[in-house]
Order: sequence, then structure tokens, then C-alpha cells
Amino acid sequence: MKPEQKLVLIALFLLFISCKKEAEQQNITNPPQEAKTPVRPVITNEVERTEGMSLSDEIEQIKTMDIAHIDPATVPDGEYTGKFPFRDKYLYHVKVILRSGRIENIEVLENGTGNEYAKKGLGVIPRMIEGQSPDVEAVTGATVTSKALMKCVEKALSDGI
Repeated sequence: MKPEQKLVLIALFLLFISCKKEAEQQNITNPPQEAKTPVRPVITNEVERTEGMSLSDEIEQIKTMDIAHIDPATVPDGEYTGKFPFRDKYLYHVKVILRSGRIENIEVLENGTGNEYAKKGLGVIPRMIEGQSPDVEAVTGATVTSKALMKCVEKALSDGI
């Protein structure tokens, strides 16, 4: 390699190092901003969800969602299922058995995450059977699971009408 070529390579290397250090300094003092994608509402099982919504916002939305009272006497006897998805990963799914115009049983087919809150939230099932309505008080400390299961029962009963 000729001496002139070596000098050009050294100059290019030094220029590269200089540019790299400058870029690193700019990223530290002015980190690149993430492009914001527009938030688009999606309607799923009568609950408005928004793509890109934070977990805490979606949890709050579920905690405050309305649950309709549906009189089981207005639904023909039979077995009805209802589902409620959460964050595209977890699914709540129930089977409601109606006999003589009453909720005879609610069988939980899938219970979301299956964690301690999901297990605690199962306490809402006897409340719905006793109250003969999906619109009952949620289990304290397991509101999301309670509301999701209540929404499943509401959906199952409304599908039967």
C-alpha cells in the first residue's frame, strides 16, 4: 500500500471515529423521539379498546365498564357461552346454564391469566348465581377478573335473547 493510501485510510478512520462520538453525544443529550402512531379505537364485546393503550389505562377501563342486568327469565332455557378477551393474550370464557328461567350454574372455561387475582375473582360466580344477574358487586382485590367474568355472563345471556 502506498503512503498516500495509508494517509487517506487514517483520515477516513479518524473522521469515522469523530462522527461516531458526535452521534453518541447527541443521542445522550437528545435521544431520538419515537414516532407516535395514531391511536385507533377498536370495539370488542361492547368495550371500547384502543390500540396502543397502556396496561393501566385498559385495566381502569375494565374496572369501570358497565355491566347490564339481564333477567334470566327473559332468556330461553339452555346453555350459553360468553367470552371476554384482555390484551390479546388472555381470555375469559364462561358457560351459563339456565333452567326454569334461572341461572342454575356458571362454569368458567377460561380464567384469563390464572394468577392469584384470577382465582380470587372466581368469588363473583356465586354472587351472580345468587343475584340472578351478571350485574353484581365485584370481588375486592380482583376487580378486573370479576368484571371480565361478569361481562362474559352478560354476553352469554344477551346472545340467548
